Amino acid sequence: MLHQKQHIADLPDILKRKGLEYAVISPGSRSAPLIEAFFMIFGENCLSIADERSAAFYALGIALYTDKPVAIICTSGTAVLNYAPALAEAYHQHVPLLAITADRPPEWIDQQDNQTIRQHHVFQSFVKQSFEMPVATSSGDNLWFAHRIANEAYDLCMTPAKGPVHINVPLAEPLYDELPPVSENLRIIDRVIPFAKPELTTELAQEWNDARSILIVHGQDKSGSETSRVLPALMADPRVVVMAENIANIMSPGVLSTSNLLLSNTRGNNPLYPDLVIHSGGQVVSKALTGYLRRATNLKLWRVGIDNTLIDTYKQAMRHIHFPAHSFYQALSDIRQEGKQNDWSLQWHEIAENTRVKLNETLAQLPFSDATVFGHISNAIPDETLVVLGNSSVIRYSQLFTPNPQAVYYANRGVSGIDGSLSTASGIAFASGKPTLTLLGDLSFLYDSNALWNRELPKNLRIVVVNNHGGGIFHILKGPSEKPGFKKLVEAHHPVNIHKLAEAYGLQYHFAGDLTSLEAVWPEFMNKNHGASVLEIETDPTVSATTFRSLMSMWG
Repeated sequence: MLHQKQHIADLPDILKRKGLEYAVISPGSRSAPLIEAFFMIFGENCLSIADERSAAFYALGIALYTDKPVAIICTSGTAVLNYAPALAEAYHQHVPLLAITADRPPEWIDQQDNQTIRQHHVFQSFVKQSFEMPVATSSGDNLWFAHRIANEAYDLCMTPAKGPVHINVPLAEPLYDELPPVSENLRIIDRVIPFAKPELTTELAQEWNDARSILIVHGQDKSGSETSRVLPALMADPRVVVMAENIANIMSPGVLSTSNLLLSNTRGNNPLYPDLVIHSGGQVVSKALTGYLRRATNLKLWRVGIDNTLIDTYKQAMRHIHFPAHSFYQALSDIRQEGKQNDWSLQWHEIAENTRVKLNETLAQLPFSDATVFGHISNAIPDETLVVLGNSSVIRYSQLFTPNPQAVYYANRGVSGIDGSLSTASGIAFASGKPTLTLLGDLSFLYDSNALWNRELPKNLRIVVVNNHGGGIFHILKGPSEKPGFKKLVEAHHPVNIHKLAEAYGLQYHFAGDLTSLEAVWPEFMNKNHGASVLEIETDPTVSATTFRSLMSMWG
């Protein structure tokens, strides 16, 4: 006779055989059978984080670094809802997360039972698929169904485009009875995708060869991607310019990484427009690049990638080439023609050099501010560092400076929220074991300070908090600071003493209030022999807003 919870005992074993390595678990009672089952299979690879929102972003960080699914497990009720921000980020950034949520049996939904909400399909707008486990394995068909769900859910996290999947698990009492042994001869179903090499149609090849000027825009991507290895061959063509920000992790010489400044440099002149644009990868931060392309006329734009939907960010898409970007770029490289003379690439690289020189000259004349802080830090990032960028003003400042080609850059740019950057950085630091530097504004840091509520906060984590006493992004955006109620309701000035907060969690603390103290404290802060540390850098929000506008108006 089957045990009523045989499917619970079998679930973690199937997932481990499929390739799962970590489960991030938040405490709870309804989830007790899941916790017991996963601990029996994964042992020390079960990681405990009490705050479900932080736990989900921590798992996101692990999945970002490993490029493998990570399970997150929680109890029923509002605990489940706390997973939503990280799952939304994972969905839009194509990160494989597997959310496993304990639930009440269906007969108790809407019956005023404790910790009970409608959990079925609760994440339907931002997961690839939702599954509902049977309440009990009362028959062989129930067990077959549960095994099938486990196999399919893991595979969907990975293919055809990575992303989050939800398994809702109704659990009946008793919750603390002993689980049965794992079933013998578990069936593991492998999803096989035959390799297919793209062949360009005659029409595509003709358009590529006929184009006199080609702009490739590659958005956010993981470090070491196949695309980063293929694009350099295309850049040897003088007709080709590649724009890719630091979070694209395309660090080949010749890539234009500071499009916001470059396009400001062309303001007032006749902008250089290509004949053909190829757009691939994830999000692009630069609003200047978005505006530049949306204003264009008489160009062809190809969107390349295995996206879940048609991505038409620049309102110019004429072709959707549903194939992995690296494979398509390799096909283009194979037909690249030698000997075509063109000054398109040369013109852009002259603009880039002029911009770099002008930026350095202007920075040297500016007072201490957010801009000078990021200018200093961008040059001080050690090689082989993993850099996790916060959102809002932080990531915009980071785009002004050429990235360290020996560093790797991460950011939660799927939906660009401030709510989990520190937790994500902690997960990346844990999974990598490498020096991990996260750059955050004060609101991002405080909003996600529960990330520090972690008994095993990675010792290789370094946290820079640029404290401009509120939402610095709203000072540099046009409009908000001029509106009534700005100081109280938009800037959101906070009363938190960051030094005392760091002390409360046992972190080392450093402070800088000017460039001299920043230069002096930086080596000690980054010392790899120390534990997790916070560096608070205090800046004036009004001065920072003025200096940012000075940078963006260097060319009038």
